[in-house]
Amino acid sequence: MNFKKALYRLFIFGSFLFCFIFLSSCYKEEKTKAVITVLDNNTNEAIEGANVRLYYDDSNGSSAPLIDVQKTTSSNGSATFDFSDKYQDGQAGFAVLDVEVDSSYMGIINIVEMSTTEKVIFIP
Repeated sequence: MNFKKALYRLFIFGSFLFCFIFLSSCYKEEKTKAVITVLDNNTNEAIEGANVRLYYDDSNGSSAPLIDVQKTTSSNGSATFDFSDKYQDGQAGFAVLDVEVDSSYMGIINIVEMSTTEKVIFIP
């Protein structure tokens, strides 16, 4: 009789352990980052000290920009922007931002949520 109780308790404990391990959520929020690398068009060398600006340009001009950030490139020619605090769970996509390097328009970057989006820009 004791053996049956012990086996029953082991089965119940094993069932709870199985449910806890395999059915619990493993969702982890990742960082939403953008890395802009600025290279020389002729030599492909990194350009240190370039001013990189990411911004959302509202075509109506009726409100202040929601995102307007600037960084200077490091010795490897890259500037890293962290948008993790602006991303909200359940949001479909994050942002498409305009890119300026040293006050010259260089195109756009589509920043993907919960990942690191990289863009290489060549300047003369």
